[in-house]
Amino acid sequence: MYLHLGADVVVKKEDIIAIMDMESSSVSRITKEFLKNEEISGRVINVDIENLPKSYVLVQCDKEKSYVYISPIATQTLLKRANDNNLFEV
Repeated sequence: MYLHLGADVVVKKEDIIAIMDMESSSVSRITKEFLKNEEISGRVINVDIENLPKSYVLVQCDKEKSYVYISPIATQTLLKRANDNNLFEV
């Protein structure tokens, strides 16, 4: 099952570690440092550069690869999609 994050980006539901609100969580110094370090490491993927970011999704693809997807879709919408089984199978 996959979750649509915006534009043409989907991730496997079982790979999602966290779905975070960009505005409320980026206030923390620790979160800012985490996002900065992930960006420096090349592990941040901006799903849609034309729209303002509303959330970010932490995804663990395997034991050694994790990515932060910046999404223009609100956290509540992503959570609703995931919980309502608004996912699709490939």
